[in-house]
Amino acid sequence: MVTQAELEHLLELGHELRHLEVKAPGGLDDNLLVARVARAVMAMGNLRDGGLVCVGIDDGQIAAMQPGLTAAQLADWTDFDRVSAALGKYSDPPIFLETHTFALSSGADVVVLEVEEFERDVHVCKKSFQGVLVDGHTYVRPRGQPRSVLPPTSADMRELHDLAVDKGVREFVRRAGAAGVPLNATTPPTAATGEADRSAFEAEWELAWAAPSVVNAPAPQAAAIPTPANFDVAIRPGPYQAERLTPAQLDPFVVEHAVRLRGWPVPMVSPSDHLQRHGTWLAQDSQSIFHIEAWRLFTSGQFVQRRVLATDVRDADELRAEDPRATGAVALWDVLLYVVEVVELGARMATRLGCETVTFEVSLRGIAGRELISGDRRRHLYGPYLSAADSFSAARTLDVPDLLTDPRTIGVEVAQRILRQFGIDVPDQVLHDYQENVLERG
Repeated sequence: MVTQAELEHLLELGHELRHLEVKAPGGLDDNLLVARVARAVMAMGNLRDGGLVCVGIDDGQIAAMQPGLTAAQLADWTDFDRVSAALGKYSDPPIFLETHTFALSSGADVVVLEVEEFERDVHVCKKSFQGVLVDGHTYVRPRGQPRSVLPPTSADMRELHDLAVDKGVREFVRRAGAAGVPLNATTPPTAATGEADRSAFEAEWELAWAAPSVVNAPAPQAAAIPTPANFDVAIRPGPYQAERLTPAQLDPFVVEHAVRLRGWPVPMVSPSDHLQRHGTWLAQDSQSIFHIEAWRLFTSGQFVQRRVLATDVRDADELRAEDPRATGAVALWDVLLYVVEVVELGARMATRLGCETVTFEVSLRGIAGRELISGDRRRHLYGPYLSAADSFSAARTLDVPDLLTDPRTIGVEVAQRILRQFGIDVPDQVLHDYQENVLERG
């Protein structure tokens, strides 16, 4: 679920984004506004991981976050049943969304419609509205054009079709697995082949981090502590093939498969930060008030990322260590949710790379003396759980059909392998329920 701080950070950019559209104030009795919002939510629903439609902000006042909704308009857009009925008459299938009300720091009241990605069938308009909607048309959010329109190019339509195919493949694998239909036909690699693959991936990893990144040396104002701790992850499609992707495919591949289950994508492909092209690999470092991260993608399909822990970039009481001996904190929810997102990213990549296996390697680095905390004021860990080691690591290799069957459960399992090294034993079901409540449907 999007937070007010995250929403304001997006609005302060002063322009719409592919996953964010704003609409001027008005009530549900404004038929033109409702039709425009319907077009926006259908387009967001046809976008991987969905998006946000913020009602109450004028196009020309995005950074100012003005003017906001009146009390009567706010009452309209917070009535979920009426909103669903007003928008549902335009979309087939119906749109899945949640409504959130925010009183922004600018003084404006807005309602955010958080739209989920379509479940099985793409959203198609089923009722025309003059000048806005046409019965039978499909609306999308093109790359590089933050607006809700008909697919302007064959590439935009292909992206939508590919998303539907990917979802169909994963659903088939899930059902086949539930029915006991064997899908794993891979031959286990020999010891020599496995070692050669690992050496090739490790050589890429060393190349990726040969030079310091923004994670190692963030801007002074970006991190709450001078030497922040970080995640260090690798997603490795097996067997190793140096040219699963061409250099020209790297940029669109990482954009199309990014995971936005919490709003902020994994990875963040920032339009304001320079993309570094190194021939057979692509890199980007970025930092904001909420995130400091660096990622690399190789033509082999290997993806690596380093990301500073949330406890080191966010100033909040619930993210501070509780034990006076601790040198810092690691939030349980940060480990759990990020690892689940990383595994989901690996599953998405696997559907397009034609690989047989996917290996996940996840580490926490720079955590000596740190305390594992809940990070959620509604929950408490009865520790203390302090790390004497500077790093904890976990790895898992899966056949692609096993990965696609239930990536969320695998993400919880990998996160558990990290968390248990702190000495804690949280039941799997508790972690599974927590991430299901926080993250959108994958």
